Amino acid sequence: MKQLLFATFFCSVFIINGVSFAQEVDATKDRDWGIEAEPSGFLFNGYGLQVTRNVTKDNRFNIGLYSAALDIPDWAKEGIFKNVTKETDVRLGFEIALVARYKFKIGQKESNPYIGFIGGWEYFDIVKPLLPNVRISTFVATPMIGYEIYLFKQMLYINPQLRGVFYLAPDSDQPTRTEAIKPFFALPTLSLGIKL
Repeated sequence: MKQLLFATFFCSVFIINGVSFAQEVDATKDRDWGIEAEPSGFLFNGYGLQVTRNVTKDNRFNIGLYSAALDIPDWAKEGIFKNVTKETDVRLGFEIALVARYKFKIGQKESNPYIGFIGGWEYFDIVKPLLPNVRISTFVATPMIGYEIYLFKQMLYINPQLRGVFYLAPDSDQPTRTEAIKPFFALPTLSLGIKL
């Protein structure tokens, strides 16, 4: 499953990149604010939202806030946790983080690749039948690569990305339980965005 998601991510970048080469930058437009939503958050009973602001004149570097909460899908549970099966209910209860991205300009088009970083804090709730619930909180450090692919007038875009999530100093409220977070998880994501 991971290999399929990884292949889909990179194929979509290269296919859609061909479409984006036809775009030209409209120098009169200067949209400093961006809002992104992750559809997977809504599909898994939650949300994933990000608000950013450009901090350089050439619009290459932006910073912002990221927040998410959602049910962890079955395919990801065993990749993130130790001693958690697909049948266990796991929810990302809340994540709050700072985000920064640096966009590389390639030619005279708006769609371009970027590198970025998300750093913050989150907690997971783990529910197993006949056992007390477990809450694990952790800091996260997440380098990422992605591609903003503009679809309409340098405003609407899709954003496929690959994140490497490092879990730092996890803390469980039930230390005698065996459920634990693994130190790393590769996470492909897709978000939809608008520049304002």
